[in-house]
Amino acid sequence: MIPTYSDYISRFVRPSDLCGRPTPGEHHFVSAYLVPKLFSLNGVVPDYINPDGTKGILGDVVYYHNHKHHFGIEAKLGVVRLTKREFNEWIVNDDSSHWPNLFIGVGHAGIALSTWGRFREAYVASVRSKNADWLAVELADGYGPMKNVDQLIPFFDGSTWFPWQQDVKASNFYEQAFLESLHRHLAANHPLISDPINLG
Repeated sequence: MIPTYSDYISRFVRPSDLCGRPTPGEHHFVSAYLVPKLFSLNGVVPDYINPDGTKGILGDVVYYHNHKHHFGIEAKLGVVRLTKREFNEWIVNDDSSHWPNLFIGVGHAGIALSTWGRFREAYVASVRSKNADWLAVELADGYGPMKNVDQLIPFFDGSTWFPWQQDVKASNFYEQAFLESLHRHLAANHPLISDPINLG
């Protein structure tokens, strides 16, 4: 298993370590890092993993309860690139029942973890920082404004942004903080997840 998100970023995201290879997509991050970590936190197998093209599935990692959507995590690696459907449903639409629950964004500088509502605010603020008159309106085609995950850093706070670390001790410290935050989100929202477990 990949020990920390910093190790993942060092190996697969930062250009100096790729030797000219393209950066893997978010499916790689979800399968190689996120799902093993989630299982170690909660012992629950997700009902969906990266269900691209499957209508009505809200996220890349999705848990169901009583045959209905209960908790979804949307992951973005390097760039936030929202399809027309994602942008219209998850940014323009104000009905939060149509959104994933959590956003996880992996950049060169670290990893973001926030509620979808908090991510939505950061995304809109980031776009407006370059174009003050921009409004989130429904798209007829194409994609929403693309943003590098690192461009969202100024719009997140210390509880939602975890920096990449080269030092092993610092990397382990921030990994622990990230996993504790992830577990809090899971435990607060999923009926199959109980008290926090020992992460050490």
